[in-house]
Amino acid sequence: MPSLTPQYRADEASEAAMMDGLLAGGVTMIPSSLGVWAATHSRAFMKSTNYQSRTALVIMPALFMFALSSETKLHHKMHEIAQESEHSKNIVEWSTATQKKGVESENNSSSSINNMDAEKQITALYRKSVEESGVRIITSDRLGPHHIFANFWQEHPFKLLAMAGVPTVLYIFKGRNANQNLQLQSKLMHTRVFGQFALISMLLTLMGFKEYMDKYGRFITQADADQRVLQLQRMRQDLMERVKQDKKMKEYREDMIRNAHQQDVNNNNNGNNEIVSKKLRKKKMKEIIAIDSID
Repeated sequence: MPSLTPQYRADEASEAAMMDGLLAGGVTMIPSSLGVWAATHSRAFMKSTNYQSRTALVIMPALFMFALSSETKLHHKMHEIAQESEHSKNIVEWSTATQKKGVESENNSSSSINNMDAEKQITALYRKSVEESGVRIITSDRLGPHHIFANFWQEHPFKLLAMAGVPTVLYIFKGRNANQNLQLQSKLMHTRVFGQFALISMLLTLMGFKEYMDKYGRFITQADADQRVLQLQRMRQDLMERVKQDKKMKEYREDMIRNAHQQDVNNNNNGNNEIVSKKLRKKKMKEIIAIDSID
């Protein structure tokens, strides 16, 4: 099956993957840097590591999260673009078939006016299909910070959970560790109980908002919606051009087959005429030989 991801949207997918990877790598570098910095207070850690290894401990987790997050985002973005292209393709095919039926049923005298009305109806249909494709259109030229954050929340709820959960658990452990009357086992137990309660509360909140966004759709600008309408129109034009090209190729093949058949018929007729003429010549030669023998 051919890929449904358009080649001209490759830059869009690459840019989204790059930004998501940089964000994940930057966020991961914060706890890795703090962890290495805290470990430098240990003499055993300083003796067992050197400058290069400590630098690697800071950088490698960030690079790993960059690669993992960017690859995941790229895969998700390509599937999203493919679904949009598939939806656009189905809408284009349906609208083209509907227009074809309408044009066939109209009179030839008013065909140009009807075609203009059909184009307007198809454009309105494209706009309606974009509005009903699981998005919410914002009339402004740019999305607000809360719109961008809501879209990010919908796409990456578990990243938000990790970004908020890890500092929360560390803060809880810091508070328990400040109590010198508790043993280490009690500190860890308290951290686990309070941290689990906090993470479950965060998870319910995050998934509840994600369910809300999935139901009502992500935010896009009016320019993005118009771009999708133009994409639908471009796909329709490409489809119509491809249909015309296929029709021309079919007529060309039929003409070639017809000419080849006619040529075969003519060759057969010429061959039969030559055979008849050869027989006549032989008959005349026999008559001439017979007359010469009589003389």
